Amino acid sequence: MSTDNPQAAVDARQAQLRNWCALIGGAGAVLSFLAAFRAFDVLSFGGLFDTFAPRAGTLNGGIAMLMALITIGGAIVVRRSPALGSALLYVGGCGGFLACGGIWFIPGILTLVAANMALWAISDPFTHPHEGSAGAKAARS
Repeated sequence: MSTDNPQAAVDARQAQLRNWCALIGGAGAVLSFLAAFRAFDVLSFGGLFDTFAPRAGTLNGGIAMLMALITIGGAIVVRRSPALGSALLYVGGCGGFLACGGIWFIPGILTLVAANMALWAISDPFTHPHEGSAGAKAARS
């Protein structure tokens, strides 16, 4: 990476960060998918939705499966759109905690770490590709 173009260095760093977000989010998504399968079998995890289920574990398992699918979608999308990927990873990670409780601890932590890292990978919307940032442009004039 050359220091002649600092924006190119930032773009390269953000691309590298997006790859790490996809990797960590993918690991969290796979583990959350396994936790969702486990949520169907167990009578009660102590999750928020236990009182509403006809058979405890069925509703929790269904919601956990939905959160796992949202997490998988976030891990796939995070390389293309870090903002959308981060939002999906947050919804999947937090929703899984509400549905399952303790079994979602490790997948949830990985998912939320990836969601926070994805926020760092969002490029500056006020940066023009050839002229640099708006603040630097205003300082020159």
